[in-house]
Amino acid sequence: MTWENQYIQLVETKPDIIVAERDREDPIRAKATIREHLPRFPKCYVEIGSGSGLHLLKLAEQNPDTLCVGMEIRFKRAFKTGEKAERLGLSNVLVIRTDARCIADLFGPGEVDAFFVNYPDPWDKRRWLKNRILNESMLATMHNLLRPDGFLRYKTDHQEYFASTVELLKPALWTQRKHSIDLLQSPWCEGNIPTEFEYLFKSQNKPLCIVEATKRSDTTTAQSPA
Repeated sequence: MTWENQYIQLVETKPDIIVAERDREDPIRAKATIREHLPRFPKCYVEIGSGSGLHLLKLAEQNPDTLCVGMEIRFKRAFKTGEKAERLGLSNVLVIRTDARCIADLFGPGEVDAFFVNYPDPWDKRRWLKNRILNESMLATMHNLLRPDGFLRYKTDHQEYFASTVELLKPALWTQRKHSIDLLQSPWCEGNIPTEFEYLFKSQNKPLCIVEATKRSDTTTAQSPA
């Protein structure tokens, strides 16, 4: 008997919360859904790799006037997030099951108020480095999609990935307003929203890193073609 992932069908049962693209590199439905939702909210937050939703849903609870979009390619995690959002009665959550590298197809320049990237896979072997989600190209895309003074918040347990990413945050484009290689002992621990992975890393006594970089208000945002 051929095994079939039951969550492929289950995500389709929550169309008001989850947009599950079968082709995760061609987010046609997701783009249309985001176009419908954006006018209802004055702000938009995007979490890349939102997992089972612990961080995303707390973010949505704390910011009811903000559309909180989670991008998660795994069907089960997307479904679990949708279940919890439904149970909590959150109407400002969208989960997009598509490749995060498609964000420029989903949002226009200046439409995003904040990006959150929490504990991404470090792809820490040399031949895997090209797979890292935070690279020069992605940071340039995020910078373009952020409004002036919008921000990127990045957390990781991987010291080398953190250091290499921070080096890419050019001072001409970004202002770093939070930076620590030991989040739990930093001034930014209070008010920090943990993720599922963060609880695991804390139990292992791993130092956690955080950087929050704001798009400089004096940098220009490219306009979409007419």
